[in-house]
Amino acid sequence: MTTYHAEKRVNHDVTDAFAYLADPANLPDYFPRITSARKVGPDLVQTTAAVDTDGDGKPERVSGEAWFHADEAAHEITWGSPEHSEYHGSLKVTPAGDDTTLLSLQLDAADEHPGIQHALDEALDSIAHELAAHSGG
Repeated sequence: MTTYHAEKRVNHDVTDAFAYLADPANLPDYFPRITSARKVGPDLVQTTAAVDTDGDGKPERVSGEAWFHADEAAHEITWGSPEHSEYHGSLKVTPAGDDTTLLSLQLDAADEHPGIQHALDEALDSIAHELAAHSGG
């Protein structure tokens, strides 16, 4: 099992940030490879993404269902593949003082995958951008 981790501080209220991030419809806004996401049941999301699954350098369209749980009390979102228990992740949103929020993103996968660390950093940058736009700042 390989664990990837990334963190970023953003100037945004923790409660508002969590509310935005916990809505599955917003996933394509901040996970660059996800092209669509919709809730299809309790804690179940249907996603479509553009991913290079065969290593040829060109993204293929893939669709599937994932479990997606938003724990409002803990300000933590967890997700994973119902078919591949070794693939799962979490996004924790914690106060860091003075309207600053710490975003902690973690992904666990069965193997090492080139580019995943960069993708996590890219996702956090997208989240920061979207939260700034969401607040009008």
